Parts: sequence; C-alpha cells; structure tokens
Amino acid sequence: MAAVLYRHQIEALERAKKQNLALFHECGCGKTFTALKIIEYWKNQYAEKRNQSNTADRHNAAGPSFSALAVCPLSILESAWIEDCRKFTPDLSIVSLWSQRPLQRLRRLKEAYDIYLINYELFKTLFEEIQAKGFDTLIVDESSKMKAHDSQITKALLAMAGVRSRNSGTRFPVGRTIPHRYVLSGTPAPNDRSEYWSQITFLSPGQAFSDNFYAFRGRYFVPRPLGRTGINLWDFTKDRRLQKQFQERMAPWCHVVRKADAVDLPEQVNLIRKVELSKNERKAYETFRNELALRFAGEEILASSALTEIMKLRQLTGGFCYGATGTHLTGRSKMNELLGLLEEIGDKPVIIWCSFRHEIEEILRAIPDAAALWSGCGDREKVIGDFKMGKCRYLAANPQSAGHGLTFTNCRDAIYFSLNYSWELQKQSQDRIHRIGQNRKCTYTYLIAKDTIDELIYETMTKKKKISEEVLKYLRNYSVSCAGGKK
Repeated sequence: MAAVLYRHQIEALERAKKQNLALFHECGCGKTFTALKIIEYWKNQYAEKRNQSNTADRHNAAGPSFSALAVCPLSILESAWIEDCRKFTPDLSIVSLWSQRPLQRLRRLKEAYDIYLINYELFKTLFEEIQAKGFDTLIVDESSKMKAHDSQITKALLAMAGVRSRNSGTRFPVGRTIPHRYVLSGTPAPNDRSEYWSQITFLSPGQAFSDNFYAFRGRYFVPRPLGRTGINLWDFTKDRRLQKQFQERMAPWCHVVRKADAVDLPEQVNLIRKVELSKNERKAYETFRNELALRFAGEEILASSALTEIMKLRQLTGGFCYGATGTHLTGRSKMNELLGLLEEIGDKPVIIWCSFRHEIEEILRAIPDAAALWSGCGDREKVIGDFKMGKCRYLAANPQSAGHGLTFTNCRDAIYFSLNYSWELQKQSQDRIHRIGQNRKCTYTYLIAKDTIDELIYETMTKKKKISEEVLKYLRNYSVSCAGGKK
C-alpha cells in the first residue's frame, strides 16, 4: 500500500513544482518523503520530455536524462534516505557515494541512478566531478549545515547555484547551474537570522537578498562591540520597516510547517530528576567553579572561551573530568540515578542522550543490554537496526552522531544524562521519537545535578536563549558573589 502524503506535504510538493523552495518543516513532519516525491516528479517530467523528443525524431532518439543529488549528513545516508526511498518510492534507484575507497566513489558516480547521496565533507572533495556530472536537481538536507556564509561547504553549494563567493573562485568555480534546488531543515537558523542568507541565496541568487553577504548583513544587522576585544557581534535590526522587508523577501521561497499544525502526534512530557551530588563530587565541582570565577573576574572574555572552560563543570556533574593525565573519576551519583530510572521504566526501549564519550562508555559497562551510537561505534547501521527491532533495549547516543534524520518511533522514552549547548541538537534529539509514525506519549527525563551548571543549561535550552551569553552571566555573577565574600 502506497504511503499517503499529508496536506502540508502536498502543498510543499505543488510549490516545489513551480520554484526552488525551502522546506522549513519541523522535525518529524516527513521532509525526506516529501523530497523523494519532488525528485519523483522531476524524473517523470524529464521522462515525458524524452518521450516527446523521441517521438518527434525517431531516427535520432534522444532527450533529456535526469539525475538528482542529495547532500546530507553522513549519519542519515543509509538510515533515512535509502531506507525511506526503498519504502516510499521504490521505483527510484538510489546510491550512496560514500566509500572509504576513492575509486569506488567515482565508479558509483559514473553509474546510472536516479538519486545520488553524498555527505557534506565528501561533497567538497568531489566538487569538480559532481559539477561535471550535470545534475538536474539538488537537495540540501539539514541545510543549517550551510549556515556559516564563509564555510567551504556553503561556498561549494552556492557555486552550484551560480553564486560566486569571495576567495573561492579557484576551488569552487561557478559552472553549470543546477536548475531545481531545495533545502530541508527543521532548525534553519538556530543562532541568529543571518544564517538564513546562504540557504535563501542558494534558492534565489540575487532575488531575495544580495549575493554579497556583507551587503546583506550591513542592511539588516547592527554591529555591537564585544568589550575591548576588537570583535563585533551583529544584532538583527530594530527598524520595523527593515524587519518587515526581511520577512517579506524570504517568504516567497519558504514553506514553513510546525509539527503541531501538520500532524496529529501524541503528547510530549518533560520531567526533571534532581540528582544530589556526593560529598566528593560536590567538593570537586565547587573547587573548579571557584577557580573559574576568580580567573574570569573583571576580565573581558570571549563566549567561546567561557564555553570551553565551563565544559569541565558539565563533566563534573556526571562524576568525572578529563585531564592531562587521563579521566579523573569523582563519583557515580548520576549513573546510580540512571539505573534506578531505567528500573522504574521497566522492559521498554529507551534512548539515553550523552554529551561525552566517557558517559557512553560507562553506560555500556553498567548496562549489558545497551548499544551505542556515536562517532566511535563500529557498524552504525547494525546498531540502528538492532535497536529498532528490539535486539537491544537501550541506546546510548550522542546528539552530534544521532540527532539528525533518524526515526526511532519504536521508542517513547528518552533520558538526557547530560545536555548539549546547542538548542538545534536538543530539538533534533527530541524529534527522533516524536515524529510521524509515533502513536504513544513521548517522555523526556532530564538528569539535573542540583545547584550546578546543569540547571542553567536546562533553563536556557527550554527558553531558547543563547547559552554563550547565559554562561558568561553565570560566571560573572558568581565572581561578584565571591568578591563580596559569598559562596
């Protein structure tokens, strides 16, 4: 039985037939399925033109051929795109260009398929060969990957749209423009509105915004000096006229869908489990926090530096800390809380989200019926399949490795052993279980160490604030309290 498109998918498909388009659909709304139907549409259009050409000239049978390229994170080549293609559009042939053997990559590129899949890093490497292939449709999945205007990935993708980027002419020269271009993202601009520029310009060179990023930024953003560092932060304009213009110029190129409005999904519940640190854990945490507060007191520091330093505080809430001589253990309070919680949940599949390698390794040691999905895992596809089929009950995963594109509707419980700074990754990880196909209430439980940085990160994430600014405030406020003799 063929899968049926939801109304929002039909609307997106109809618009995509007429123009390049950004599918800014919240995670779980079936963006990959919609993209496959767009590719299917263009394949049929090209086949029809080819038949007409052959009918008109029987002696010189020819006509336009068709091929599509989808650029996406390596983690979802197999488990999202190939799996969905075989399930929903089996008449489309599909191949992944990823291989550790360069010759195999080129061989696959020369073979005939409807869809070629490639990860971002390999896309840069094979730019010249991809450009020579002459693709007709280009889809950029998880397009927030091209949010940085000056990244190599962004410059390479813009070249495919006919946009020349500064200082990229030799490595990524503009050649034939791929006519049909689409971007997919549930979180297209997780940090600020300037991240829309590359994605919208990829769709509409010279139409929505200037092709020059600095001209675009100068029009819609205002510089704010960062202390005495000589660095400017750029804030979105407060000019109502320009704000309206910004939105009006983007709107024709975007199809925006909220999950709550598009599909009937079950309730989401967020629970907090407060973890009391042991005496040893508390001492280690307070000692390091005091040291940071004194170090940063009265200094102008970069947010990136503060985030790097504060990472050790995050580790200490989990009972460990990376050091020059190895990993130092301070306790097991969070681990004990996790084991108790899993016992309460019972015989059900659970995803355990972790930010650090040590946490995943400890979970694998403590829980026999667990598998891991992270950069250090071996057969990634086997781990995903085993968890979906119930061969392993628990999946310990890092949002960087498993937060995009995967579907785990076999599971309704997720535990956050630790939190990531990125709201984008946080939202993506939640939507691995809360998406089309889920019919049970989804519960997210956060293990929050009491009176620690965990509480700040959780509050910041839920309110979608900028974590870097909140961390700086946290350190400075603590510095002031220390200077006043308080702790």
